[in-house]
Amino acid sequence: MKPTATLAPDELVYELIDLEHILDAIYDVLHNMEYVKCDGSRNVELDRVAALHRITRCHVARIADATRHFDVPGAYVPDIGKEQANA
Repeated sequence: MKPTATLAPDELVYELIDLEHILDAIYDVLHNMEYVKCDGSRNVELDRVAALHRITRCHVARIADATRHFDVPGAYVPDIGKEQANA
């Protein structure tokens, strides 16, 4: 997707699903990282990144779930009615 591209509502659904998959892959990496340094102290920077990721993942999941109703074939075809889109 180009940054200047206009998204149709049904395309937004799939862009958000892709973003969810990316965030899930990042979670897998973060989940397997060592949060304790060699000296026994906590890796504060990694904790912050993990917390920001958790917040982002939660918000994207809620937005993706809220937009799933846009994934209706032919429902958002500009300039024609649903009857023509379903024909």
